[in-house]
Amino acid sequence: MASDDSGISGADERPGSPGEADDFDDNGPATQRADVLAESSSVRRPMSTQAIFRPREGLSSAVSDDDDSHEATVVRTVAPRRRLGGGLVEIPRVPEINPLEALMADPVVAESKRFCWNCGRPVGRSTGDAKGASEGWCPHCGSPYSFLPQLKPGDMVAGQYEIKGCLAHGGLGWVYLAVDHNVNERPVVLKGLVHSGDAEAQAIAMAERQFLAEVTHPSIVKIFNFVQHPDSRGDPVGYIVMEYVGGQSLKQRRGSRLPVAQAIAYMLEILPALGYLHSLGLVYNDLKPENIVLTEEQLKLIDLGAVSRINSFGYLYGTPGYQAPDIVRTGPTVATDIYTVGRTLAALTLKLRTREGRYVEGLPDDDPVLKKYDSYRRLLRRAIDPDPRRRFTSAEEMSAQLMGVLREVVAEDTGIPRPGLSTVFTRSRSTFGEHLLVAHTDVYLDGHVHSQNLTAREIVTALQVPLIDPGDVAAPLLTSMELSEPVQTLDSLRAVRNSALEAEGIDLSESIGLPLMEVRALLDLGNVTKAMSKLDELAEQVGWRWRLVWFRGVAELLTGDYEAARKDFTEVLDMFPGELAPKMALAATAELAGTEDERAFYETVWRTDDSVISAAFGLARALSVEGDRIAAVRTLDEVPATSRHFTTARLTSAVTLLSGRSTNEITEAQIRDAARRVEALPETEPRVLQIRALVLGAAMDWLTEHEASTNHILGFPFTEHGLRLGVETALRALARLAPTQAHRYALVDMANAVRPMSTF
Repeated sequence: MASDDSGISGADERPGSPGEADDFDDNGPATQRADVLAESSSVRRPMSTQAIFRPREGLSSAVSDDDDSHEATVVRTVAPRRRLGGGLVEIPRVPEINPLEALMADPVVAESKRFCWNCGRPVGRSTGDAKGASEGWCPHCGSPYSFLPQLKPGDMVAGQYEIKGCLAHGGLGWVYLAVDHNVNERPVVLKGLVHSGDAEAQAIAMAERQFLAEVTHPSIVKIFNFVQHPDSRGDPVGYIVMEYVGGQSLKQRRGSRLPVAQAIAYMLEILPALGYLHSLGLVYNDLKPENIVLTEEQLKLIDLGAVSRINSFGYLYGTPGYQAPDIVRTGPTVATDIYTVGRTLAALTLKLRTREGRYVEGLPDDDPVLKKYDSYRRLLRRAIDPDPRRRFTSAEEMSAQLMGVLREVVAEDTGIPRPGLSTVFTRSRSTFGEHLLVAHTDVYLDGHVHSQNLTAREIVTALQVPLIDPGDVAAPLLTSMELSEPVQTLDSLRAVRNSALEAEGIDLSESIGLPLMEVRALLDLGNVTKAMSKLDELAEQVGWRWRLVWFRGVAELLTGDYEAARKDFTEVLDMFPGELAPKMALAATAELAGTEDERAFYETVWRTDDSVISAAFGLARALSVEGDRIAAVRTLDEVPATSRHFTTARLTSAVTLLSGRSTNEITEAQIRDAARRVEALPETEPRVLQIRALVLGAAMDWLTEHEASTNHILGFPFTEHGLRLGVETALRALARLAPTQAHRYALVDMANAVRPMSTF
């Protein structure tokens, strides 16, 4: 189905005043030739399909009703809904649409949308005593214009395509539905290549567009033919003949903003098509909601009229508000296409502000969607970065990050973790901080006071690290070292440098991965000074690429420069907003620094991937610091029973309920809850015995100021006598396990002091 390129208009707004486009309707930006002088023009217009010039530096009505009786009936059962986005997002199916039902009953272009194809000024407008003409000559530049359909129902184009009517009007004229009499009466779409007023441009466009017939991708509309047909003045007009795609455009499908997950799922279906075009050296140029059609089975890109070669010159078509401003300078590039992806996502999900019928550049910082989904905000900002060098480098890279963001969004919306593998980071190497909240109870075990503070070294040895760049000349060698211990890694690197690989044609001096592997090993060993020296030396050669920035952040974390580390990890996160690794690094850095700004990342990571146990314990610590013990316990309860840290999580939850709180802050229900958690674990588990002593002791202290039912707790009556007996029993059991005689005696003395008074 052809798109309606009329887009979004500012007709309901005062000229020059910003407004909000709440819905997609027929009044808005459409594809048009990009205007080099758009910002300085005295006349601004609601944008339709434009170009900028970059100088070189079965449907036939003839079918008899009698045929109906001979048609075979095919019954197909189709599920009413389907899943996109790797199966994460469910969407309703779109019913198949009869092409004839899509025809316009009265194909007329509204006066507010009539502009000269050549100079862009208003034409065909009514005055006080005269109605605007639908065709004529531009009073400003003298170019002929016509807003009347050039093809009428029944016209035969190229002796093959019978016109049925108009589907839409866009920046390049009318879009027609036709029937191909040479191929089984199939429906097709005809669309003009350029405006009909320039014969030379017509000839050039016909020649330049022939390559589109070679484009073959399941998510791109098929190009069948290129034909010419004379207009009312006898001048030849070129038409592109395309597959008819029956469905709804994302513009038509919207009555309000789309859910973020649904919009991302749609874009994940379209990005491979853009990547395919880029691999052919082509740029789509005009991505927007109306050029994406959702059919019964899939999503498709329609309207290839703006496709051009990378870095091409001449007229470049696109839609203001979606088109990258740098296209005037650079020509069509992968980066300019990536920009349109970001703008399309923004238009689908945000309330973008408009001015004079076009979207204003940038994002609305106060939009609640961006506040709710931080990673989505970062992804959009990178996609539409004013500097094209900072945008996603390819459709594939953006797809990978979009998938990560989608997992976060779906996890946030449903409350169900949606873990996935990263394409740029390893999995967590170990777990950190899982013992901090129970560490102080180890004093019962050995008599020593244990630190409850998180350390940078513990974090660094557990954090994910960047995956080896598969394009690195030394990638095969580096892969074999990836799981080695740091000392072994350094030995292997020395051996590699002394080998004869260069004689085999491998120039190791070109490898960035080798020095980075050395930096990683040095940081794991704590040799920060030498690691930073290596990083600085490498950066002088290749610049501060993201892997270097990551390891610099790790080094700064080890030296206690938390603010610098925060900036570096944030830079990596802005580059890879769908990754969990920089979020974990930022959360841990904030915890070490004692700030709260990035602690929310613990929650993001845990809600998305419940295999990252460090995030659960980190979130529980953060919630405990904030005084929300119930939420902290709820988080610890989410640790899966299959995790090797399940027991630690249960014990930590019991400690969280009782430790560090006055008796007035604790309730009987919380004491009994803590006891049930400990009682459910085997006594042979490490720390269970000391936590039993803690719970019984807390209950004994609480009972001195409160009353409680006498139901048993951990096998003892909830009375002063029963609890004293329970504490004594636990302390004597711990004494039998004491590592030193002095500590054993200390525990026995404590047991004697607390035991209940004997009566005879």
